[in-house]
Amino acid sequence: MIRRVIGIIIFLLVVNAAYHGGMAFFHDQQFKDAVREIALFGAGKTDDMLKSKVMEAAAENSIPLDPDYIEISRKTVVGTNDHVIIKAAYAVMVRLAPGYERRFDFDYTSP
Repeated sequence: MIRRVIGIIIFLLVVNAAYHGGMAFFHDQQFKDAVREIALFGAGKTDDMLKSKVMEAAAENSIPLDPDYIEISRKTVVGTNDHVIIKAAYAVMVRLAPGYERRFDFDYTSP
C-alpha cells in the first residue's frame, strides 16, 4: 500500500515537472514564430517599431524579456528590400517540483 502511494507521488511529481517544463518550451516556440514573422515583414519599419512588436510578442507569451536584450540588424541585399535580423535572449525560472526551480536560458536569432 505504501509502495503504491509513493509510486503515485513520484508519478505526479514527474508529470508536474514535464508540464511546467513543456509549457516553458511551448511559449518559447510561440515567441520564436512571432519573432520570425516580425523579421520577415519588418523591412521598411524602424528599429523602435520592431522592438516594440517583439516586446508585444513576449508579453503575449508570458516571456520576461528585457528590451536591452533585443538586437536588431539589417542586411541589404542588392535588388531586394532590407533583410531584418532580430536576436533576443532571455532566461526563465521554471518550478519543476515544490522547492526546486531550474533556470532555462533561451536564445534566438531570426533567419
